Amino acid sequence: MQAMPILLTRPRAQSEALAETLRAAGAERILIAPLIEIVPGDRLPDVPGGALLTSANAARAWTTLGGRPGLPAWVVGPGTASAARAAGFDVRGVAPDATALASLVPPDAPPLVHLRGTVQRGDLAGALRARGIPATDAVLYDQEARSLTPAARALLEEGPVLVPLYSPRTAARLRTECPAALTGHLRVVALSDAVAAESPVLPLAVAATPDGPAMLRAILANLRASPVEGRGRSV
Repeated sequence: MQAMPILLTRPRAQSEALAETLRAAGAERILIAPLIEIVPGDRLPDVPGGALLTSANAARAWTTLGGRPGLPAWVVGPGTASAARAAGFDVRGVAPDATALASLVPPDAPPLVHLRGTVQRGDLAGALRARGIPATDAVLYDQEARSLTPAARALLEEGPVLVPLYSPRTAARLRTECPAALTGHLRVVALSDAVAAESPVLPLAVAATPDGPAMLRAILANLRASPVEGRGRSV
């Protein structure tokens, strides 16, 4: 069975890294067309104690803005942990999601700043303050919306396309940007139930756990799936 083409809508840096991994795993036709782009802010916030990172984008923006290395950090996901270490953070703990991170941070942690984008879900700093841990948040970057490119539309016009979706906002952008006549060609693999809820179509699969390795397995498992809509959870 022939593999479907893949449309990557994540921010460009993340899409390029994913495309390299997918090609190494045997994927052949990949189009990068970000629906969200990351734009670092113009200054660094004061972070006197330590940092909370829920996205690798925060670590990259920290580096771009000249953030100092050595700060302790608690993060969400192995991808963010890797990016945080590359940015010079001393990663003290890694949780699968923000809810788990709020419980993971130890009670004797220094005052923390959640380094985040303009758009966020939940209130991580608030959850830590409820535990008596000093925490605030600071916007480090913007997530600017982008339109579906002509090349992406042309790809969808050809037939079924596998579209991995990693965030609720990107899923919502796809729902807004994809013409109604082309949604029947979307074959979505979603990172989580929250992402699936925003998808313009019922996903082929939802990753078994909301992390990069599980999502990669779900993508590869469905790359040569029968090109019909349906929902399952990968293992």
